[in-house]
Amino acid sequence: MIEPKRPRHLAAILGYTALVAGLPIAVLGLMPANEYKAWGGGGIDCDGPGLVLFFGLLGLAIYGAGAVLNGRHFGKPFRLLVAGICVLVCLALIPNFADALREQRLNALATETCG
Repeated sequence: MIEPKRPRHLAAILGYTALVAGLPIAVLGLMPANEYKAWGGGGIDCDGPGLVLFFGLLGLAIYGAGAVLNGRHFGKPFRLLVAGICVLVCLALIPNFADALREQRLNALATETCG
C-alpha cells in the first residue's frame, strides 16, 4: 500500500532551509557596531548601528525560534544538535546587539557631531 506524504517532513525541511538561509543574516548581525572602534580609533560612526541592530534582531528571531522549535524534542539527537547550534548563534549575537544599542545611545547624545 502506498503511504501518503507526510506534511511534517516537508515542514521540517523548510525549517532547516530557513535556518541555513538565515546564516548570512546572522553573520551580518555580527558586524561591528562602530567601525572606527573596531579599527582601534575612538571616533563616532555617523552611519549608526542601524544595520547591525536590524540584522542582529532578525538573526535572534530566526535562531531563537529554531532553538525553541527544535529543543522541544529531547529524544531526537539531531534536533537537539540543531537546537544547540541555534543557541550558540544566539549567544554570539546577543553581546553584539547590546553593543549596537549602546552605540545607538552614544550617537543620540552626539547629535552636533554628525549634523
